[in-house]
Amino acid sequence: MAVRPNQVVNSTTPPALELLSKVVQVTRSDTTAFDAFVLPKGSVIAGAYVLGPVVSNAVTTAIIDVGTNPGTADELVDSFDVKTNGKGYFNVAAAGGTSMGTQLTTDTLYKARYSETGGASTAGGPWLVKVEYYIPQQGFSF
Repeated sequence: MAVRPNQVVNSTTPPALELLSKVVQVTRSDTTAFDAFVLPKGSVIAGAYVLGPVVSNAVTTAIIDVGTNPGTADELVDSFDVKTNGKGYFNVAAAGGTSMGTQLTTDTLYKARYSETGGASTAGGPWLVKVEYYIPQQGFSF
């Protein structure tokens, strides 16, 4: 953080934040959206990651969606490709959903789903989806 004129930075400013996370496992058989986790009111979405041991061998596409209605409302993970990025630990980056960096106004249930096209896969996953968030201290909204 840059020091601005007439601003004093000490051990209590800016306030410390604890980065929290929720993790859900997604498998190739999770083709119907299922309840993954709830993020509490006031949470700010900080990031999302996918971790997997084996890429999907689906013929055309293999994607993971996480949102309130995966495939339609993908607020956390929007079409992350596990056919090409399914082995390793990946920041979802451009596949981050519309809620990245926003503060939730209510407790929110998120669901996860795997989908593929072009022919069924016979290998791949399971994948862990990790969503990081924090809750600002009272009086702060960042």
